[in-house]
Amino acid sequence: MITSLKIKNYAIIKEVEIEFGPKLNIITGETGAGKSIMMGALGLILGERADAKSLMNHDDKCVIECSFDIKKDKLKSFFKQNELDYDDLCIVRREITNSGKSRAFINDTPVTLNLLKDLGSRLVDIVSQHETLELNEAEFQLEIIDAIADNLELLEDYKNTFHQYKNCLKQLEELNEREAKAKQDEDYYKFILNELSDAKIQETEQEELENVLNVLSHAETIQEAAYNAYTLLDGTENSLIDQLRVIKSGLSSSQKHHKGIEELSIRIEQSTIELKDIAAEFENISNLSQANPVELERVDARLQLLFNLQKKHRLNNNIELLEFQRKLENDILAISSLSKEIEQKELELKNHHESVLTKAKVLSEKRKNCIPEIEKNISKLLAQVAMPDAELKVKHTSLDNDKINQTGTDMIEFYFAANKGSQMQVINKVASGGELSRLMLCIKSLISDKISLPSIVFDEIDTGISGEAALKVGNVMKEHAKKHQVLAITHLPQIAAKADNHFNVYKTIDDNTTRTNIRKLNEIERQNEIAVMLAGNKPSEQVLLTAREMMGA
Repeated sequence: MITSLKIKNYAIIKEVEIEFGPKLNIITGETGAGKSIMMGALGLILGERADAKSLMNHDDKCVIECSFDIKKDKLKSFFKQNELDYDDLCIVRREITNSGKSRAFINDTPVTLNLLKDLGSRLVDIVSQHETLELNEAEFQLEIIDAIADNLELLEDYKNTFHQYKNCLKQLEELNEREAKAKQDEDYYKFILNELSDAKIQETEQEELENVLNVLSHAETIQEAAYNAYTLLDGTENSLIDQLRVIKSGLSSSQKHHKGIEELSIRIEQSTIELKDIAAEFENISNLSQANPVELERVDARLQLLFNLQKKHRLNNNIELLEFQRKLENDILAISSLSKEIEQKELELKNHHESVLTKAKVLSEKRKNCIPEIEKNISKLLAQVAMPDAELKVKHTSLDNDKINQTGTDMIEFYFAANKGSQMQVINKVASGGELSRLMLCIKSLISDKISLPSIVFDEIDTGISGEAALKVGNVMKEHAKKHQVLAITHLPQIAAKADNHFNVYKTIDDNTTRTNIRKLNEIERQNEIAVMLAGNKPSEQVLLTAREMMGA
């Protein structure tokens, strides 16, 4: 339950602190005193979005802090799952800077707004005039049925399964789209692949062919140069090798007498052998370097084929061409395997769909089974809030399996008649604001007995009622507060008189600045506040006596 709420620099609140108690906490005050500001601050604690415009003093930050006693709320697993420090007294804080930036903390640990909302939904339920309008919405009506039918865990499991089903359906659609596109591309891929395969591309052949082309293109020049080199070295009388032989012969008689000449003679012999080998190579090159127009044309055509393929596919060399060829092979293989993948995905989708239908059927049965009990209990509660002849009927319609959605196969409609003999119609056509408020109070009373929500806030849902109806609404709130902490903002003295803790919101003017404050009332102050609510300022002794009687009722 909420134990305290501290508000600093928010709207027209400079700084206030409220300590709430268990059971029924009533907040009253004149119209415009700032009761809605209190609810706005509590909304920020529960994860609503912040706005820098809400700061009273833009030179300072806004701080809102709320303490919750959670020792009975079974939230330890939630704190553990979200890596938060647990304490029986949980402190939630929001800070808003003048730039509009907001920070949230749970027990001094920074948290996201989504996490704050998640925790807030487990701690407080705010029922406002706006929420009573949601009674007209089919989705909200179904949520009511599920809460009372204790379907929340089952519904969460169903939604997870439905989400898996929808994801699988999306994946199958994407696979079918890929297959359709792939089949359009397959013939083209095969044509290109055949072209590359027929080319029989070798990784290193381009460089080799370019060398061969260079030789064939200059065959006569190469032949002439090689022949001339051979002739000078060993192809004529008095060639270079012959001259070396003469030199070596001339040294034969003296080399045995001089070590250096002997060594030089050996070197000449080695050079002669090397030059003779070089001459043979030149002779071989000369013999082989014959003009060959046929081979030249073949090599040139082969290179042109490779260049054309590279240019066509915007690649630079044979290595990239071969990589592209392997990619095409894999793409064609993938296209052929798509049909098998689609077949597997269709089987997976079928299994998901069967699981969804099975869980939806269980949900539907629980919903239908609880409807008579809901109608009966709501009728009893309506009688307790001065609507003895009012009746709520829940119309259930089963959707076709092909129209299954994230809530199942059920459509729920609330029909209402406020008076005996009135025709049952959908709520938004027959229920007034006061009737909607009382109906919502009855529904929340039923729901709160099913879920472990520690605190509920009724924000001016008493609009449109008065007199005996207001008294009975107060009695229901009082009874409700025996099991849950209740905070109620009200303008009605009949409801205020039921308070276990009574707070008054009021305005003051200080240095030409209007500020909102709140204080807890003692018994005498409560009596006076209720008397003012009954008869306005300066109530008579009789009105004061009436107020005291109402408080003791």
